[in-house]
Amino acid sequence: MTSADRATLDRILRDYAGFAHRLAGSYETDPETARDLTQEILVAVWRAWPAFRRQCSERTYVARIAHYRIATHVGRAVRQPRRAELTDDIPASDPTPEEQVMRHDQRTRLVALVRTLPVAYREVALLMLEDFTPAEVADTLGISANAVAVRSTRAREMLRALLEQRP
Repeated sequence: MTSADRATLDRILRDYAGFAHRLAGSYETDPETARDLTQEILVAVWRAWPAFRRQCSERTYVARIAHYRIATHVGRAVRQPRRAELTDDIPASDPTPEEQVMRHDQRTRLVALVRTLPVAYREVALLMLEDFTPAEVADTLGISANAVAVRSTRAREMLRALLEQRP
């Protein structure tokens, strides 16, 4: 690996660590397990780096690897269920304490609602919340752009209905 490749990989791991943690936190409610899953994602990115041929954006590359690691994690959890209480903690760095509290309350409510969605809709909703384009979501999840449109519409409808039910 050249020094330029090493520098690029270091930057990718640094720049997308927060993204990986947010994705892991949306599937794993235990903070320690979410950190472990984040590390698994970043290690998988590091291992897969030599095979990266720049056929997609770096963000899509990281998201696709994260998707596969999370799918493996969820599959393991289904085979070995454990009892855990849901928490709504997703750390965010905001400029002022007041803004931080307001954003945290909104994000907590939204994440709690997104967690109630079926997995297919949850995946699309989470990536859309991360500002992925529909094409990037399709590429990341390995589904068609039409499927992304349908799932995102249904996810929004489900979230809207949930928001109307809860004060």
